[in-house]
Amino acid sequence: MKKAPPDRRAIVLWLFDLDGTLVDTLPDLYTALVEVCRHHKRSPPAQERTREVASRGVRAMLELVWGEKADPALLSQLREEFIDSYRLHVADQSRPMAGIEELLEAITRRGRAWGIVTNKPASLTHPLVQALELPSRPCVVISGDSSPYPKPHPAPVMDALAQAHRKPHEAAFIGDAENDVRAGRAAGVLTLVALWGYLASGDEPGSWQADGLARTPADLENWLD
Repeated sequence: MKKAPPDRRAIVLWLFDLDGTLVDTLPDLYTALVEVCRHHKRSPPAQERTREVASRGVRAMLELVWGEKADPALLSQLREEFIDSYRLHVADQSRPMAGIEELLEAITRRGRAWGIVTNKPASLTHPLVQALELPSRPCVVISGDSSPYPKPHPAPVMDALAQAHRKPHEAAFIGDAENDVRAGRAAGVLTLVALWGYLASGDEPGSWQADGLARTPADLENWLD
C-alpha cells in the first residue's frame, strides 16, 4: 500500500540525530581518535575520511586504522580508550551545525517542540548538550543506552514519542544516516535526511525511502508552515 503524504501541519515534535545532524562533533571525535592512534603508535586517518564514518560510531572510526577484521577484543579495548579520551573533551570544539540554531529558533517560535535521539551513550550525550549554548532546550533526549535497542531499531524513537506524549503522525525524525531513516520509518514518523551531515561518498540517501531530503537546516523550515 502506498504511504499517504504526510500532513505537515500535524508535526509538532521535531526529533534530531545528534552527531552530524544537530551538532558538528567531528573535531572532538577526531581529537580522541588521534590520541588513541598516538598511544598505539598508529598513523591516524585524514579527518575528512573520519567524517564519512562518524555517524556509524566509534567502532567504524577505529576500523579505519585497525581494519574491519581486527580482533573484537582489541577493538573493545580501543573503544574504551577512545571514550575515556573523548569524555575529557566532549564539548571543546563541538558546535551546532550551520543553520541549526536558526532552525531551532523557528521551531520554538512556531510553538513546536524538539528533541534528540542518538546512539551516543547518555554519559557523553548529556554533558555535550548541556555545554552547548542552544537557543532552546530539548523536551526529550534519548541516548544509546536509554532504550533496550539502538537505532535502527524503532525503540529509541518510540521512547521519545512516549516521553513527549506524542503520536507518530505528530513527529518527524531528521538524521544523516540510513539507520536514522530505518528507525523513523519503523516507528511511523515522518523521516527526513540531513544532507549536510556526515554522509560517506558512496551513500545514496535517495534510496533510503525517507519522506524528504534537506540540503540545509533552512530547508526544514518549509515543513513548519
